[in-house]
Amino acid sequence: MLFWAAKFWMTMGVLIACASGLRAQSNGGEVAGLSVIGAPQLVRCTPITLMPCISVTVTPSDGAGRPIAVALPAKDRLLEAVEIESDGAAISPFYVSSSSGSSQRPNIVLIELDISGSMNSLVSPGVTRFDSARTAISKYLDSMQEGVDQVAVVPFESHHVAPTIRAAVFTGKRQEAIAQLEAVPRPEANHNTALFQAVFTGVQTMQAEMAGLIKPGTPASDFQPRVIVMTDGKNEVMRGDDLDLLDGPLGMQQAAAQVASSGLDVIGIGFGRRSEIDTDALGRLSKRLFLATTGDELAQVLHATTPLRTSQLQITFLSPWGDRPSLASVDPQFVFSMMLPDGRRLLSPVARYLTPALGTPLYQRQATHEEMQSLIAARPPANSGWTAVLRGLLVFASYGAVLLLFCFWVPWLIWGNEYAQAWTRAGSTRNWGKDAGVKASGVQLRTVAHAPDGFDVEQVRKKQRRSAEQTTQIQPRGALSRAGGRDGS
Repeated sequence: MLFWAAKFWMTMGVLIACASGLRAQSNGGEVAGLSVIGAPQLVRCTPITLMPCISVTVTPSDGAGRPIAVALPAKDRLLEAVEIESDGAAISPFYVSSSSGSSQRPNIVLIELDISGSMNSLVSPGVTRFDSARTAISKYLDSMQEGVDQVAVVPFESHHVAPTIRAAVFTGKRQEAIAQLEAVPRPEANHNTALFQAVFTGVQTMQAEMAGLIKPGTPASDFQPRVIVMTDGKNEVMRGDDLDLLDGPLGMQQAAAQVASSGLDVIGIGFGRRSEIDTDALGRLSKRLFLATTGDELAQVLHATTPLRTSQLQITFLSPWGDRPSLASVDPQFVFSMMLPDGRRLLSPVARYLTPALGTPLYQRQATHEEMQSLIAARPPANSGWTAVLRGLLVFASYGAVLLLFCFWVPWLIWGNEYAQAWTRAGSTRNWGKDAGVKASGVQLRTVAHAPDGFDVEQVRKKQRRSAEQTTQIQPRGALSRAGGRDGS
């Protein structure tokens, strides 16, 4: 009686611990949304585009605004997971990066999926445990960091257990990992559960993989290796199964000792009816234990297995306004949202870009090389700032037109009569010879509007034209008296 009571309380302790561990590992608290860190910044994106760019930093947070750890989308999925809304219009960012979080170190993950006959039991109408498990693993692979993480998916039951697990192929490509998941055969009625052997061989396989990754100058701390074992029952070996499978108390001790000596993060996940799961054995065979009864719980558990850190997301996008002067007269407001791999959507409060009271807003920084590359890849609209150039030309032409008005039209309004007479004189003065005036000896003879009859301009010009050799001679005429008569007269 005391034995069964102790076993009952031990089981309850494991369940409470794993439930607490699930809450702690999933988010450390309840995720409320995104908090905006600092004010949005105006970013210069020339020469790629003359349109101003805006950048903002956000972080997942709880209800009190404190940063909180969540499982972010994979690095190559961040861009499509973030959306921006401004005055009812949707804006797509061209650059999103995470400064920390699950993308900091490569995850080396071996997923062992139980395909014993009991996995054909229904979780919901028309959906088996096996189907739910595959769906949850597929969602988990969506958060895989392409080219960084290494993931392998292998099945286990009670036949060819060790060779199947040792043949695991770790891949850094999401599609190849999904192909491994789709290649997992469906459970059959004669399949039993070689749980002890699966854990023992899985740890050995991970140790061999890590031995190939750890090289001189690359410490083991640079990686995050994990062995995830998913089962819906307990160790069960029968006649017709592999002959060398671990079984009984001795098999349990060997598998548990292998886990303890490896130092690896072995995670046990019990899926299905809890009364059918050997939580005691699964707890001894793993460093962390999780239980799930539905497909959604299983998906959350899988995401909770990834070590998390608080993350800051830098989001950069093209301004909806074509140039900086257009920003001077508006109050830009933005709301940011991000879809998490588990289906939750995080929203931010309204973020405002504060424009100066007078003048055009100034750029606060130059776009980084990564932002420039992302902007080029995003292929911005054809309107990349030419409107700003055309606007400058139009302004210049407008100033020229105003200057012409001040030079001609305004004087006409003020001095209308004088202007009319001046234009009349200018229009009536015509050349009735080859020149409007005749220059001779430095004296210019101006013509009148209408030459008198018999007046020959050419003749006058010839008479007054002198050569360079001619000199001016002054000869006295008879002296005239002061009274006006001639001398001697």
